[in-house]
Amino acid sequence: MNNVEVDRISSLPDEVLTHILSFLSTEDAVQTCVLSKRWKNTWAAVPILNINHKHFLINGCREEDYDCSGDSDEEQRIDVARSEFNSLGMSAARFQQFMTGFLDNRPPTNLERVNCVCNFQCWDRTHASMGWLDRVVLLMPLQIHIGIMGGGFSLDIPDLVFSCASLQHLSMSLSSLVKTIISPVSINLPSLKFLHLSVVEFHDDFAEKLFMGCPSLQKLDLSHCDLYFSSISSKVLKELTLISCNLYEQMQISCLNLVSLSMLIDLARGDISLKNISSLVDAVIELDLGDDVPNLNILGSLSNVAELKLYLVTPVLKEQLEKDIPNCINFNNLKKLVLEVRWDMCSDFYLIACLLKHSPNLKELELLLDESQGQIQEPRREISEDVLFQYEYLETVKIGPECEGELSSELINAIIKTLGRYVKKIGNLIIA
Repeated sequence: MNNVEVDRISSLPDEVLTHILSFLSTEDAVQTCVLSKRWKNTWAAVPILNINHKHFLINGCREEDYDCSGDSDEEQRIDVARSEFNSLGMSAARFQQFMTGFLDNRPPTNLERVNCVCNFQCWDRTHASMGWLDRVVLLMPLQIHIGIMGGGFSLDIPDLVFSCASLQHLSMSLSSLVKTIISPVSINLPSLKFLHLSVVEFHDDFAEKLFMGCPSLQKLDLSHCDLYFSSISSKVLKELTLISCNLYEQMQISCLNLVSLSMLIDLARGDISLKNISSLVDAVIELDLGDDVPNLNILGSLSNVAELKLYLVTPVLKEQLEKDIPNCINFNNLKKLVLEVRWDMCSDFYLIACLLKHSPNLKELELLLDESQGQIQEPRREISEDVLFQYEYLETVKIGPECEGELSSELINAIIKTLGRYVKKIGNLIIA
């Protein structure tokens, strides 16, 4: 960058300069202080901090340096490992020194967002400290996003993070085979609206503190978590997402203003019930059930949804939902129904027929089928009188594979023939 270019950029207003610097890593933003007097303190007003541990590694933690395959000399590999071990301590100290100096010299101006990526695989493998977040919280950030790589350690998140009055958005994404337990002494986040946690072991104690200490929480997103708590109860929560989570307790979800619900969970033990969710507009349901799970009772709680996606991926879930049909009242608001089916629906259409009959205002039906289905068979199950009906008209029917693949023409024709028993006319038939 020549002097003319520096001068042109330097003439820009402070707001523009700090916006530009917010796209750089925090370390690079600080280094601009050497350009000229104009830039000496510009870094201190940047509203977004982008912090990444890898910028402080001296010799790497490079994957190729740990490759013990091939004909590498054993003594050379030992020397590389010893060198890396020594440099990691220096890198950790360098990072801590930088963060301390940076945060101590940054004025308490409005801080919008903190993005931090930590790789504890390269540092202390038994204890992961995030103590510098104490100083970050004193800057009253609106958002904190933390991504952590590594596993098999205890994670030290300062309690001050869970009592930040300004915080509206908190995201902690861990990459590990071992679930991490987060256990703050208390939680007091009055402004928090969105919380995302992944690869966390979630206990009753933490759950109770969370829902009591976050009176403004509107969106809760848990992924790849082990859930050891029994209740999600909120009067303000609007969106709830439980993705690839394992449930170990009898759980009740009771949220008066819930609008969106996504549940892709493994009921390792216990079951789940839905109450007081009459505001629900769209729902995505996939449950992996054990053989000893009690009867489900969820269809009756979904009666007001406008869009429903059911992933019927296990025979046990299909059987449980069939038992739940008597508890189901009409889905009068349902306009779109998406079903992922992993059985020969032509030979056993009972559950789908029941869902169609209870959806009198349905406009769009999407069927995602197992492309590996074998030879089409004749119906094995008689459709009882209670589901003998026929739609006059469906606007759209989509038929496609559940994954990337191709459905056989025989299967598609059989599905269309089966649907013809229940739908007189289809406006738009789409084959994926």
